[in-house]
Amino acid sequence: MATIVGLVLVALAALAVMIAIAVVVSGQSTSVFDLQTGDCFVLPIDGDDTSFDQVEPVACSEPHDAEVFATGQLNPDQDRDYPTDEMLFGELDARCAVGSVPAQFGRLPVGPNEASWDPLGGRFICVAVPFGGDLVSAPIAEF
Repeated sequence: MATIVGLVLVALAALAVMIAIAVVVSGQSTSVFDLQTGDCFVLPIDGDDTSFDQVEPVACSEPHDAEVFATGQLNPDQDRDYPTDEMLFGELDARCAVGSVPAQFGRLPVGPNEASWDPLGGRFICVAVPFGGDLVSAPIAEF
């Protein structure tokens, strides 16, 4: 079963766009939830399909449009019921609002679906993505 992930891009002009995402991608990929802070990858979003659960990490010196800037768990003790979408996205937004992200990047919270909520402890990642869909060839710390 594909992992549903939350997608929220917050523009500096305080315009927020939130898209729930999920997909299954085959090949030599890594689960998006296995990524760590500082990992870079190219978003595997194709046309109207705004969903993914697998990515292919790349060196941050290679062209990419996504870098993990924070990770965490929303249910580390596995004692919470799966929240409503509104509650989940609100919590993801709050968790990913912390930390320094350069002005030319938006924030993309990626969270679990109900099936992965308990097994992964509500694991989430916060991803920096450059505005305009551009590729960058350096870690966000260099911007």
